[in-house]
Amino acid sequence: MLPMSETCRYKFLFFDDHDLLEIRGLNRRIGQVVKHPEPVLKLNAPWDTNPMEMFNYNNVLYDEREKLFRMWYSVIGQRPDEYWERGRKTAVATSTDGIHWERPILDMVEVNGSTENNYILGEMLSCSYTIIDDPSDAPCRRYKMIFQVESEESRWARYHMPLCLATSADGISWNRPVHVNPVLRGISDAGWGFIYDQDQRIYRLYTRRVPNVPRDISLYESVDLVNWEDRGRILVPGDEIDPPEMFNFQGMTPFFYEGFCLGLLNTQYSLPEGETYEVFQAPPEGFPADRLGHVDVQLAFSRDGRVWSRPDDRSPIVPVGAPGDPDEGVIFVPSANPFTIDGDTWIYYTAVRYQHNDRTQRAYMQKHDHDMREAVSCMLAKMPEDHWMCLDGTGTEGFLMHKPWGPPHEIFVNADAAGGSIEAELVTPYGQVIADHGRADCIPVTADGKDQPLRWKHGRSPWLEIAKDHRGGILVRLYVKNAKLYSYTLTLPDPDGQLLQDKLNARWCDHIKHRSGNWDRDSNAPAQGVPTISNKRSWT
Repeated sequence: MLPMSETCRYKFLFFDDHDLLEIRGLNRRIGQVVKHPEPVLKLNAPWDTNPMEMFNYNNVLYDEREKLFRMWYSVIGQRPDEYWERGRKTAVATSTDGIHWERPILDMVEVNGSTENNYILGEMLSCSYTIIDDPSDAPCRRYKMIFQVESEESRWARYHMPLCLATSADGISWNRPVHVNPVLRGISDAGWGFIYDQDQRIYRLYTRRVPNVPRDISLYESVDLVNWEDRGRILVPGDEIDPPEMFNFQGMTPFFYEGFCLGLLNTQYSLPEGETYEVFQAPPEGFPADRLGHVDVQLAFSRDGRVWSRPDDRSPIVPVGAPGDPDEGVIFVPSANPFTIDGDTWIYYTAVRYQHNDRTQRAYMQKHDHDMREAVSCMLAKMPEDHWMCLDGTGTEGFLMHKPWGPPHEIFVNADAAGGSIEAELVTPYGQVIADHGRADCIPVTADGKDQPLRWKHGRSPWLEIAKDHRGGILVRLYVKNAKLYSYTLTLPDPDGQLLQDKLNARWCDHIKHRSGNWDRDSNAPAQGVPTISNKRSWT
């Protein structure tokens, strides 16, 4: 076996059928995160003395070079006689393990007569933001913030809050370029995701447009953060799979994962016949829609960041907690893009003990003597490596067939096969099983874990054994029996690193070559005329 550094690894996930010829007897199932049992940050600093203030949206980034977590979060003021909140401040915290957080004394903002606190922005009527760490720009503009602010004057003028731009070298002191702000006007009333696509060298903003009933996810793109193009609605709730009460998207947080752009989609459950009525009036006992007011997190996925899909399995990947849990009412997606450490994706979310309506919020206030500091907190959830979606053969057996490839040097699976098995078989495009590489020749995987190798009883590598006789690619068939398959990886020998270089360039080249250039179309639009051919194929 070659050292892993001398092989090029190609991982395949199951969001779509792009790399598959056939699937039989297996069902796509959504995975669920593993939640940290307790909040990682609450409003309990020595200067958090106002009982009517609450934790609000978090924005957590991880610096791989410094091995340091940074969190920006809002603190909102609540008044007993007013609907929702009034006044927001912004604070920062840091951590070396992502669990235990320090709130540095910054001496920047005076609160209650003292600057001994971790605030970087003082109280405004409203200030919401998304921050990214941008590797494409100069260090003085390392951090980018898309934000909106609200004032009494803007409420009087009755216009939607425009989105503005700020940049920073350290995430503490921010520069707001007066000659370009605002950069987007009248498109959102809150809830947006912000990401930089290094392959296409473009910024993308996923937000709700106005008017926003039902609340959708729309896409805006920019190459300079100042001039933005409206790319239209990309996700609209309320299809034939959604229940009637799931017709609002609160927002979506995008992030890149293994060649895909994934989205944490905030799904809100409301009364279809009268959304506002449900905000103030509780449903009668026994009302069939039992999730009114809840907000959880589902999955969306895309291969190019523009065309998005939702799985048929609409199970939440981050479900609301049980009664009494810190997240029993609402889960708000993080403002910042989730990140991956040692294979696991870290998701910091805002956990709310009451539902997304006035009636349960007021009930919480009354029960806790108008002390809201424990009502909202920051929680952490981790998605194990590749567990976003699986092909599930629990209680049955099925198989999948990969497109012609290789032949592979090695085959690895990320699977839960404890109590079951996963076996491989190599087949020619003519349907012939290759000698000594049939199912009966494979040593089954029967454990739970990632990077589990599928080996052959003769002990030789398929690539060394059959590469010369089967040039042009063979098919890999994986049999899944009473098991869950999360991903599989095929490798090829790559002692000089050329394959890895080609692999890294392939996605980038796909986005910059073969454009149309027609006068009546955008010059960056993909060329037309590609025939639609089904990738599915079956034979016996």
